[in-house]
Amino acid sequence: MKVKWSVILAIFLIWVFPLRGYEAHPFSNKESQEEKICILRAVRVDSPPKIDGFLEVEIWELAPAATDFIQKQPAEGEPATEETEVRFLYDEKNLYIGIMCYDSEPENIIANEKRRDGSEIYDNDHIRIMLDTFHDRRNGYVFVTNPLGARLDLQVRKEGKSEGGMGVSNPNVNLGWDGVWDVKSAINEKGWSTEIEIPLVTLRFKESAEDSWGLNILRNIRRKNEESTWAPLPRNLNIYKISLAGDLTGLENLKKGLNLQIKPFILVDNVSQRDEAGKLAGKNAIDGGIDVKYGLTSNLTLELTANTDFSQVEADDQQINLTRFSLYFPEKREFFLENAAIFSIGSPDDAVLFFSRRIGISPQREEIPLLGGVKLTGKAGRFNIGLINIQSQRKGDTAANNFGVLRLSRDIFRQSAIGFMVTNRQSTVSGDYNRIFALDGDFVFGKNFSINGYLAFISTPEISGRNKAGKIAFQWKSNHWDINGHHIDIQDNFNPEMGFMKRNGIRYSKGHVGFTPEPNIPGLRKWDIHAAIGYTTDQENELLHERDHVHTVFYLVNGGSIGLEWNKETEFVDFPFGVQKNITLPIGTYVDYWWRGSFSTNRSLNLWTSGSYRWGGFYEGKGRIYSVRVGFRPVKSFNSSISLNYNDIDLPQGAFTNHVLRGRLIYNFSTRLALMSLIQWNSNTDEVNMNIRLSYIHRPGSHLFIVYNERRLEEGLGTGILDRTIAVKFTYLFNF
Repeated sequence: MKVKWSVILAIFLIWVFPLRGYEAHPFSNKESQEEKICILRAVRVDSPPKIDGFLEVEIWELAPAATDFIQKQPAEGEPATEETEVRFLYDEKNLYIGIMCYDSEPENIIANEKRRDGSEIYDNDHIRIMLDTFHDRRNGYVFVTNPLGARLDLQVRKEGKSEGGMGVSNPNVNLGWDGVWDVKSAINEKGWSTEIEIPLVTLRFKESAEDSWGLNILRNIRRKNEESTWAPLPRNLNIYKISLAGDLTGLENLKKGLNLQIKPFILVDNVSQRDEAGKLAGKNAIDGGIDVKYGLTSNLTLELTANTDFSQVEADDQQINLTRFSLYFPEKREFFLENAAIFSIGSPDDAVLFFSRRIGISPQREEIPLLGGVKLTGKAGRFNIGLINIQSQRKGDTAANNFGVLRLSRDIFRQSAIGFMVTNRQSTVSGDYNRIFALDGDFVFGKNFSINGYLAFISTPEISGRNKAGKIAFQWKSNHWDINGHHIDIQDNFNPEMGFMKRNGIRYSKGHVGFTPEPNIPGLRKWDIHAAIGYTTDQENELLHERDHVHTVFYLVNGGSIGLEWNKETEFVDFPFGVQKNITLPIGTYVDYWWRGSFSTNRSLNLWTSGSYRWGGFYEGKGRIYSVRVGFRPVKSFNSSISLNYNDIDLPQGAFTNHVLRGRLIYNFSTRLALMSLIQWNSNTDEVNMNIRLSYIHRPGSHLFIVYNERRLEEGLGTGILDRTIAVKFTYLFNF
C-alpha cells in the first residue's frame, strides 16, 4: 500500500502531541483499583410487587440491593455522586426490578422523553439494565428507562463489537428488537424510582435447578454528564462490555411454561394511485394474518408468520446519493429483528452477506407480498442457531421467490466463535437462483486484541470462477487507544442477491489509529483524535479510490461537541455516471482535498441544534454541503425537529443544488399512546412525502396502528398526489 507523508505526520502527532502535558486520571488504570466484588442475589416471592413506580418497602426489602456505583465518566473510578439501589425479585412468570435513584436536587432531574424506543432517552436521566441470561459473557439484553417510564430495549451480540466505520449501523447492537415488558416510574422528594416487570417468556435462558446471569447496571445523571455503573467499566467502554459484568445469583427453577405466543392482526386500508388517465383511484381492502412464536426449549425459539404484513413500519429517512454506489437502509420489520445479529457476517462499509431487507422489499423499496415463513433462532449448548425460510408472491414482472438462510456458529474459548452460513434465493423460474456459502471466525485474545474475518463464494447460473470474497480484520482497543484495520477482497463475479454490497471486483484495505485523552482543561470532557487510510484497487491492483483522513472532536462537559476533519480523496471513475440530471462525470482520475466542521449543543435542552459544513474539492470542482438540525421540546410530551441537508456543487460539467428538508413532530399522550409525523421534501425527486402514524399499546405486545402515507409532486402540491394510503392495523398478543 502506498503511504502518504501527510498521514504519517498525522499519526505521529496523535502519538506524541496529546501525551505532552497530559496527566492520566489516578483511577484510569483499572488494575490499580481494589477489585470490587459484584454479586447480587435475586429473591423468589409468592406475591408479586405492584408495578406503579412507588417502591413498596415491605416486599422490596426482601432482596439485597446493588449499591456503591462507580463512576466511568467524568471521574473514572471514583464513587458516584448520588446513591443508587437496585433490587431483583422473581416468581414463576416474571422478573421484577426495583430501582431507587437518589438525587440531592430532584427539581433538576432531566426527563422529557416518553416515546417507546426514542433515542432521546439517552439525553435524559436514565437507568440501563444489562442481562446476560446465558452467562456466556458475550451476548445479552439491555433495558432502558427514565423518570417518566419511557422504554427502550435492545439485544447485544459479541459485546456490541462494531463491524463497520463511523456512522454505519452496528448489526451486533439490535436496536429494533421490541421485548414485551412493563415499567412505571415516579419522581419524588428523594429522587426518582422505577419498577420493571419482565415476563420470563421475553427472555431466552437455559433452564436449570439453579442458575446465575451476568448483570450490569448503568445510571446516567444528565445534568452532571455523569455515568456510573455497578460493575466498574473503563471510561471508553459501555455497558455492552458483557465480559466485565457482575453476577445475578439466586435464580432457582426458572421455567417458561408452555412459552407460546400467538399474535393475529387485522388490517383495513385504502390505497389510492393515479391511473393512466391521471385520475386518483382508490381501492379498499380488508386483510389479516398471524404470527406465532413458540419456545421449543427455553433458549430456542420457533417463529411462524402467515400472510405477513408490515404496515406499521415507519418511513425511511430519504437520502441524496452523490456517489455511484447503493445506499444502505436498515431493517425495521419486527419479524426479522429478534436475534438478527446471529445472521450477521460483514459490514455495510463493504459487504453484508445476508441482508433481510432484500426479502419482501425491492431495490426500489417497493413492497413485495409475502405468503409467510418460518424462523428458528437461539442457542443449544455452545451453538448459536439461525434458520429462516420465506416465500414471496409474484408481483408484476418479479417472479415468486423462496428465500432460505441457515446459520450455525459455535462459541469457543472464552469469547471467540467460528461458524458458517448458507443463503439461497430460489425463483419459480427454472434455473434462477443465487446461493452463498460462507465460513467466518471471531477470535478474542486477552482484554484488548481481537481478529475476525470470513471466506465466502456464490453459486449462480452461468457464472463460474471469480466468485469469491474474503475479509480479515483486527482491533486493539485500550482505555485510550483504538487501533484497527481490515482487508477485503471481493472478486468480479461475487454478487450476493440476499445481501448488501457497494461494489465488487475490488480489494480494499483500511487502517485506523485513534487516541482519546481526557486533558485537564476547564470545560473539556474528552478529546478524540484519529487518523485513517483507506485504499481500494481493482483485482489487478490498479488504484480505484484512496482516502486519507484526520479527524478530531472535542466533547464538552456541558454535553456539546465541536469537530473538524481533513480529507484527501483520489478516485478513478471507470465508467461515466450521472451525478445529477443532465450532468455526467467522464471517465478519469479525480483528486480532491476537503474539510468538514461539525458541532452539537447539549441535546438534553428544550432547544438544541447540531450541524456540519463541508467545503473543498468535489470531483475536481467545488462542493459545499450543509447539514443542520434543530430540535424543540417546549413540554415533556412534545418533541419536534427540523433538518436540512443541502448540496451546492459546482463542477466543470455544470453546477447544481439539491436538498432534503425533513420535519418530525411527535406528541406523546402517554408512554403507550403517541402521534408521530414525518414530512420530507426531496428536491432530487421533486416529491414531498408524508408519514403520519398513531401508535397505541393497549397492552404489552399488543398494538393499534393508524397510518397515513402520502406522496406528492413538489410542483402543484394542492393537486399533485401520486399515491396515498390510509391503513388501520390491530394486533393482539396471546401469551400461554
